[in-house]
Amino acid sequence: MPKIDEQLLRRRAEHNDGELSSLKEVTLHQFDIEKIENLDLYCRNLEILYLQGNQISKIENLHKLKRLSYLQLALNNIKVIENLESCESLSKLDLTVNFVENPICVESLKGNIHLAELFLVGNPCTQIDGYREFVVTALPQLKYLDGTEIEKSERIRASQEFPAIRERLLKLQKEQQQRDQQTQAGQTSAENTAEAAPASAPSGQAIKETDDLDAKRHEFQTVPVPHTPEARLSAARDLALMKGEKVVNAADLGDPMARKKAEPVLFASDGRVLQKNEGKYSFKWTSSAKTITLSVDISKFLDTSLIDVDVHPTWLRIIIKGKILQLLIEEEVHVDGVVCERSRLTGQLAITMLKAAKAEGEADVIEVRRQERLESETAALAAAAKAAEADRKQAAIAKTRNRRLECLDYRNIVDHSKLSASHAADKGKPELSRSLAHQRVALQTSGHTKITDTRMIQGDIEPDDDFVDDPSVPPLC
Repeated sequence: MPKIDEQLLRRRAEHNDGELSSLKEVTLHQFDIEKIENLDLYCRNLEILYLQGNQISKIENLHKLKRLSYLQLALNNIKVIENLESCESLSKLDLTVNFVENPICVESLKGNIHLAELFLVGNPCTQIDGYREFVVTALPQLKYLDGTEIEKSERIRASQEFPAIRERLLKLQKEQQQRDQQTQAGQTSAENTAEAAPASAPSGQAIKETDDLDAKRHEFQTVPVPHTPEARLSAARDLALMKGEKVVNAADLGDPMARKKAEPVLFASDGRVLQKNEGKYSFKWTSSAKTITLSVDISKFLDTSLIDVDVHPTWLRIIIKGKILQLLIEEEVHVDGVVCERSRLTGQLAITMLKAAKAEGEADVIEVRRQERLESETAALAAAAKAAEADRKQAAIAKTRNRRLECLDYRNIVDHSKLSASHAADKGKPELSRSLAHQRVALQTSGHTKITDTRMIQGDIEPDDDFVDDPSVPPLC
């Protein structure tokens, strides 16, 4: 079970390039942390702090965080609200599902004049009669309690009941203190009895350790536990043991080796190189006739001194801020012909390697890469010129087509000389001659043919044989 130290904070401050002095937000949730510490030493400019889902039993060591505005402590083992008077900028406090028994402790937040939101849902204190009325009156700066807005009328009614509620809560506090003292006295006597008992022989201890772990695993899965801070802490430590982690007790919190990270496996048992990408980095291979290039997307805010590259003939390893990227190379490369570059704009890392089959006769990988880039730029320019020429030809064709359409004389589309010959041929057909004669009349005016349409007459309409004239139907025109 880890503690809050510099290493953990830097690991959780990757979004700020690992810088702690200017860190404004940090997420430390679900680490089973038992104590709040070192934040006042490394992160004094914190504004947002997430500590939900841990095993914290006391609010402490936050008095130097003057800019802290949001503190998230849900799902912990906190019994008393305390030690937040110096957090001058605190505006939101979340203590959902903790073990706060008496709402009288919220009076310690009177000095936090900017506190506008407070969450105590899931705490035993919310089941006490007069809980909401007491908190609303004790903290007049609050605007929301447990996600519900505090109205002015509610505050007036609560202030009338406040004295009686406070007196009742003070009596309850004294009773709780007496019970806690009796519980502590019982625990002390039990510990003294255990110390006075003779120590058992160490023989067979290794065998019993495995049996105890199996029994504890079975008990953890089958036996229900009470919802108390002690039971939560014990369950978290048992779960850490089952996962093979070292449990950090209160006496071990100063030990930096309390939780040692396992060494990564980089090679198989038969000597094969295993590929690994611990940082989930995006990468891309690019191959040319003489070189192979690996491009890795890295944050531009990461300092280049935190990157280490190790190239072998058939594989390479890149360590980026302690995270390993190990990959196999498709073709064998020349280890002396390697150049590493980093983009100032995007932070991308480019590793160019000279192929071993092409390394003979080549003076320098930089010169080979320069020639390849020159050839690539020349090919790109040639392709761009070819595309521009094709666009120019298409534009010329379209311009010629438009010009032809502009010069087209729609008035002389019909050849009237042929039409006159057709009329002469159809002269013997009176029904056709009459229809054509009434459709259009051609006049020659200044070398151009003017076409006009004549008005349709009744004789042009030839009804069908089965047509019946219905006088009730109005005419169409």
